[in-house]
Amino acid sequence: MAERIVILGAGHAGGATAIALRELGFSGSIFVIGDEAHPPYERPSLSKEYLSGEEADPVWLAPAERWAELDVTLKLGVEAVAIDRDRSEIRLADGSVEPFDKLVLAMGGRVRRLPLPAHPAIRYLRTADDARAIAAAATPGARALVIGGGVIGLEAASTLRGLGLTVTVIEASERLLGRNVPAEAAEWLAAAHARIGVDVKLGRSLQALEDSADDSVLARLDDGSTIEADLIVVGIGIIPSTEMAEAAGLPVAGGVLVGEDYRSPADDRIFVVGDLTARKRDGAAARMETWAHAQTSARGAALAIMGQPAEIEPTPWFWTAQCGHNLQILGDPAAGDAVVSRGETVRLYLRDGALVGAVCLDQPRDFAAARRLMGKILIAETASDPTTDLRKAVAT
Repeated sequence: MAERIVILGAGHAGGATAIALRELGFSGSIFVIGDEAHPPYERPSLSKEYLSGEEADPVWLAPAERWAELDVTLKLGVEAVAIDRDRSEIRLADGSVEPFDKLVLAMGGRVRRLPLPAHPAIRYLRTADDARAIAAAATPGARALVIGGGVIGLEAASTLRGLGLTVTVIEASERLLGRNVPAEAAEWLAAAHARIGVDVKLGRSLQALEDSADDSVLARLDDGSTIEADLIVVGIGIIPSTEMAEAAGLPVAGGVLVGEDYRSPADDRIFVVGDLTARKRDGAAARMETWAHAQTSARGAALAIMGQPAEIEPTPWFWTAQCGHNLQILGDPAAGDAVVSRGETVRLYLRDGALVGAVCLDQPRDFAAARRLMGKILIAETASDPTTDLRKAVAT
């Protein structure tokens, strides 16, 4: 009998897994279950083009008719509540159950919320519906307060400023983008925000909200200062949705633990992809919340499910578009023991002379070259000359 694969999570990673399984020749049943009413879509545009209204719809992972062609069943708008490993079933909030032969967990995470009472001015940005609600409230001339100076918060700030709002960003740490962008590159984007008139306040946190007479809200910060706002957008990260996995006895560590092939060490029928994945490599487990990882993990899990050999995975990378600029991050800049400055907006990170990371602002050609040169020994003097093709910097 053909196998029945259930994918919990109808986001990018879950949808990409279903597509990869069909492309690799899987002929059994595929059920994709998601709590959103929308079919799988990509998230990067939610804080940019979709929020701004440039795109009428999210970036769908596939056209509606494609899911029918692939014979993938989408069960949308219903929440899964439990994984029953003994019965090989998923229990859903509507009382139904879905049996599985193999299970893929792709639930991602939920937004991290402020430790404050709910308020109608507060908007979180995680889903397409969230982005539409923020866009509807983003009246030109209004005052927006963005909580969080990470990628999502800054992309939203840039977009809202472009829509004609006055924008203030507050960030609790002493610099922007502290989790995943080198300090110098973060300064490039901080300067870009300053140029378009975004007011950034570092080392500040929101303590309370007070209603004002004109339907706005008064945000009180930890230093006692206040900011008047008509709209508050919160982008302070996600909490991985590990609860069902943990209740089912699967090991978790920040995310749901998997091995090299994205399979749970506790149950060889269960795989994990996307933001939820805590992949164990070199003895340590780590998560990645990127578009590229959604794609890579989906294909890696599909290969393992099909019993096909693993492929060499591309070097991790991600990008962010803000204030008319595109910043691309490659590899692990923090692993470098030396930094090569290649002009004003490219930094190459070397370890024992080998390229281990790069950051490029509006330099797609150098970024593409760096992707091909990862792990190679570079001649620092040659690499530092922006007029020289980076590929010529490889030591021979």
